[in-house]
Amino acid sequence: MKKNIHDIILVGAGNVATHLGRELNHHFRIKQVYSRSVIPARKLADLPQTNYTTDLIQLDYSADVYLFCLQDDALLPVLRSTRFDDQLLIHTSGSQPMSVFKGFSKNYGVLYPVQTFTMDRIISLENVPVCIEGNNPENNEILEYIGLSISGKVMKMDSDKRKILHLSAVFACNFSNHMYALAEKLLKENDMDFELLKPLILETANKIEYHSPVAGQTGPAVRGDTEIIQDHIGLLANSPELQKIYTFVSNSIASISGEKESENRT
Repeated sequence: MKKNIHDIILVGAGNVATHLGRELNHHFRIKQVYSRSVIPARKLADLPQTNYTTDLIQLDYSADVYLFCLQDDALLPVLRSTRFDDQLLIHTSGSQPMSVFKGFSKNYGVLYPVQTFTMDRIISLENVPVCIEGNNPENNEILEYIGLSISGKVMKMDSDKRKILHLSAVFACNFSNHMYALAEKLLKENDMDFELLKPLILETANKIEYHSPVAGQTGPAVRGDTEIIQDHIGLLANSPELQKIYTFVSNSIASISGEKESENRT
């Protein structure tokens, strides 16, 4: 059946839809783009030079695959306004179960790229892990076929494990980026430029290619340098929320580092 997959309709026109649509357009025909907003729908439709709609009544039901790139809370409302039969419905969420499609089609699955997407950044998906799950072996085969068209790292993963992976991604990506934002704010408040930290941030990220995060951990918390830690907490006297974050994270670092030392001694 995978050889019969020619047409894909993108339901959504945000960051994920834009990056996946750009890649899939090299291998499949993007037949239509749907979005509630005209500007993103038109912009994405211009990439494969296809048509778009902002009205679900005008959704084209003649395609082979429908790729839902929507916020989690928008998926069910959109599905309830559609009338699918046996078309293959795929969502790209890390946290939504595959079963969300039950009752809307006989064929469904998940294609979850483990990556952060920003509209104005063009990135290669070649080495990005793509997790797939289909509701039957044939759909697994189709999902693998679609996944391999954009990435060399495609793996089957059920909904429960994908949720844990997504949770881990929130820690690794969203939370770490928030730390960058807090650092940038702290520097700006003291008339310094965030550029000062960029070499440090890049080296920290590059280091995980060669060391586990625990082995590569540095700083006063892992050294047990309580004098510096207390000094830092004092500098944050006017920012009680930052004091809480600093203290909590420092304690977490010390705890995990202590567990590692204990393992090494046994």
